[in-house]
Amino acid sequence: MKRGTRVVEWFSLAVLAMAASSIVRVRSHGEQPLARIAVYETVFALDGRATIKASPSVLELTGQNAEWISLDYSSPNPSNDDWIGVFSPANFSASTCPPENAVVRQPFLCSAPIKYQYANYSSPRYENTGKGSLKLQLNNQRSDFSFALFSGGISNPKLITASNTVAFANPKAPVYPRLAQGKEWNEMTVTWTSGYGIAEAQPFVEWGPQGRQKMRSLAGTLTFDHSSMCGAPARTVGWPDPGFIHTSFLKELWPNSLYHYKLGHKLLNGSYIWSQKYRFRASPYPGQNILQRVVIFGEMGKDEADGSNKYYNFQRGSLNTTHQLFKDLKNIDIVFHIGDISYAIGYLSQWN
Repeated sequence: MKRGTRVVEWFSLAVLAMAASSIVRVRSHGEQPLARIAVYETVFALDGRATIKASPSVLELTGQNAEWISLDYSSPNPSNDDWIGVFSPANFSASTCPPENAVVRQPFLCSAPIKYQYANYSSPRYENTGKGSLKLQLNNQRSDFSFALFSGGISNPKLITASNTVAFANPKAPVYPRLAQGKEWNEMTVTWTSGYGIAEAQPFVEWGPQGRQKMRSLAGTLTFDHSSMCGAPARTVGWPDPGFIHTSFLKELWPNSLYHYKLGHKLLNGSYIWSQKYRFRASPYPGQNILQRVVIFGEMGKDEADGSNKYYNFQRGSLNTTHQLFKDLKNIDIVFHIGDISYAIGYLSQWN
C-alpha cells in the first residue's frame, strides 16, 4: 500500500469516527456504571466463613503505572448476583463520612468502588461451588487498595467480607505523562500526575535528543479539592484524592528530531524519584515539505481491559481504538484527541 493512500485512509477513518461520535453522543453519556451501585443502601452482613484474598500484596516494582492482581474468594451462600468491588483508599467504610448537605443523607460507605465485577465472571460454577477467582487490572491511584465481596446485587449491596490490603511499591510515583503541542511549533508540553506536592519535592522533566546530554526543565504544580466539585457524587462517594498535576514546557526543539525524556521529583533530602523513560518526535519546521501522518478523533469513551465496569456494549470500541493505534504507531506522526474521554460523570477515579 502506498503511504499517501494510507494517510488518506487514516484521515477518512478519523472523519468517520467523529461523525459516528455525534450519532452516539446521547447514548454515550448514559448512566455511569458506578452510579448503578446503591452505595446509600449498603449494609453490613459480615460472614466469618466467607473469604477473599488478593495477590501480590506489592504491585509494580518498576513502572508504577498499572498491574494485574489475582483474587481468590469463597462464600457459604453464593448467588449469581454476588459481586466484588475494588476500593482505593482501602479503608472504604471509615466512621466519619459527612454528607454533601442536609438533603443528601450520609452514605454507609464513604466511597464508591473504583471498579466492580460479578463473582461468576470468570468462574461460571461459582453459584454451585461457592468458590471463584478473578484477575483485575489496577492503575496507580496514589493510595492502597482493598477488595470486598458483596451479595444482594448492586441494587441491594450486603458486605460479606473484605480482603487484605495491596499497594504499589511507590504510590506517589510520577505516572501517566500526557503530551500536547506547545504554543510554538518547537515546543512540547508534558503533564503528569504524582503524589508529591511542592512542599515535599521539586518536579521536573529530564530530556534531550537521543545520545546527547540531557537537560532539565522545571514543572509547575496544581491540585484541587472537594470545593472545586459542583456536587455529589464528585464531592461525596465519588471523590478520591486527585494527587498533584505537574506541567513542564520543553522549548526550542529541533525540527523532526527524536527526544527522550523521563519525569523526576527531587526530594528535600536530595534523593530523586524517577518515572520510566518515554520519547517523542518534535514537529517539523513550519512550511517544510514533509509528509505528516495525522490521526484525529474524539468521543473516545473508556473501557477496562479486565472487562469490569461495563459501560454499554459500544464503549468496547475505545479499547479497539487504542489497540489499533498502538499497532500502527510507526506509521503515525501525531494523534489529536479532541475531547470526551472517560465519561466520569462525578466519579473521579475514572480519570485515573
